[in-house]
Amino acid sequence: MHTDLQTGYLPEASGTNTAMDWRILEAVRYLDQCRAAGRCLAVVTGESPESIRLVLQRFLAGVDSSSKVARICAPTDCRHGFLQALLSQLGFEPFESSADDLQRLLNVVLRQATSQHSTTVILVEDAGQFGPRVLELLRELIRDARELNPPPLFVLAGRPSLHRVLDSRGMASLAGLAQHRFDLAPPDAAAGAASVLPTEADPCLVLTLDSAERGRFPVRGEHLLIGRGEHCDIPILSRFVSRQHALFLRNDSGDWIVDLKSTNGTSVNSTLIRQRRLAHGDIISIGNHRLRYHNPAAPPRLPGPEPADEQLGETTVMRSLQPVIRPEDGDRHSELPGKPRRLSRA
Repeated sequence: MHTDLQTGYLPEASGTNTAMDWRILEAVRYLDQCRAAGRCLAVVTGESPESIRLVLQRFLAGVDSSSKVARICAPTDCRHGFLQALLSQLGFEPFESSADDLQRLLNVVLRQATSQHSTTVILVEDAGQFGPRVLELLRELIRDARELNPPPLFVLAGRPSLHRVLDSRGMASLAGLAQHRFDLAPPDAAAGAASVLPTEADPCLVLTLDSAERGRFPVRGEHLLIGRGEHCDIPILSRFVSRQHALFLRNDSGDWIVDLKSTNGTSVNSTLIRQRRLAHGDIISIGNHRLRYHNPAAPPRLPGPEPADEQLGETTVMRSLQPVIRPEDGDRHSELPGKPRRLSRA
């Protein structure tokens, strides 16, 4: 099947829906760009399953024959069955192993492909209909995969309701990795609907390591938990980051960052803090990672000395901590965070 990406000529297009033909072409370009840029997650949505399948078929037609490809089409909530299907399509049949063993094996397979400079593409169709256990598994797989170079590309495809799944609290870390999402609906067909593509005005936290962007996390709720723990909204896999390191908090007085008595502390603009009201452009340092606070609607930091630690008040902080801190860690956060120590392995 030939598709001319420069002219947009689609030989098999019927000519009865030119706008959709162009959107399909643009979706293929989007997936090609995600793969070329070394992204680990791409999201494509649309009302028509046939159009989504056509996008994926055309995308796969352009994938190098040396790449490994797995395509999962049947929604399930069985981790074991999902992993079996993935590994089978990647050339393995370890059907007697447990789900945990299969997950470890899949991670080994993905690392080996990376070491051989081979690309792995994993397509998950109708992703919004998969059960919570498989969605959590996908979150873990993508979290681990983003540390590889080049990473495998996970493509989640489905109806527009998939966006609600990704934007839910438990999937916030996935939403941050999908910097851009593609919806097949023509732009003028969704008048009044919010765009799924982020704009420069959207507040977010931009995660970087050694100046390389690792993800964008939209600021939509009242708080985001940051740390090494798998349950964190912004997971940072580093031995210099505590399991529950810091809390991003929104209230009527503005947006705040609060250190959660972490081992290595939290800095804003190179100054160690306990709590700090954030200004547009502030750089939050957590271990070796940086989070840039992007919110053009917030006032910028004024020139001059950094302000002294501001206070939210213990009641405000503890009320925000209760829904997000794991019960087993409750005793560690019975008081406001204290002054952090020097950088060491958490």
